[in-house]
Amino acid sequence: MIDDEDAEVEEIVEGPHIKRKRLMLILLPLLIVIGVSATIFFVLKRQQSAESEKYKIVQYSKDSQDNVSVFYDMPEVVTSVKGRQGQLELKFKLNLELASVDDLRVIEILAPKLNEVVINHTIELTADELSGSTGLYWFKEELFYRLNVAAAPIKIKNINFNSFELQK
Repeated sequence: MIDDEDAEVEEIVEGPHIKRKRLMLILLPLLIVIGVSATIFFVLKRQQSAESEKYKIVQYSKDSQDNVSVFYDMPEVVTSVKGRQGQLELKFKLNLELASVDDLRVIEILAPKLNEVVINHTIELTADELSGSTGLYWFKEELFYRLNVAAAPIKIKNINFNSFELQK
């Protein structure tokens, strides 16, 4: 009699336990798929928003499309320049002003070439050439000229410095 009671108790105990295992085998993969899908969605959304922050469009008058400026942010440039006391670190970030959104598409394609032009020009400089407002003006004008040559069919209206630091 005791054996029959033990068998009944085992059936009662094992019955829900087996159902829980089956439930876990179904729910666990489902939860993993949902978690991976959500992670991929948020990572892709973040990359897309980071790409859209590379430029800003400003329209001066609502009547015509001619009064539009597009500001394209170049990546930050960090190089070393020669100074009197040794190597100095130059950090700056450029912003290119373009005349139309169509120019923006070409500039995005040419961005690696333009970045290389900027780096090649800054490597040639010394700290004395960058000192003072005259040095910064000359640097900006020379970069403006070289970037316009590199982006030949596209006319860059202006370049602006978002940041400019010369540190030891």
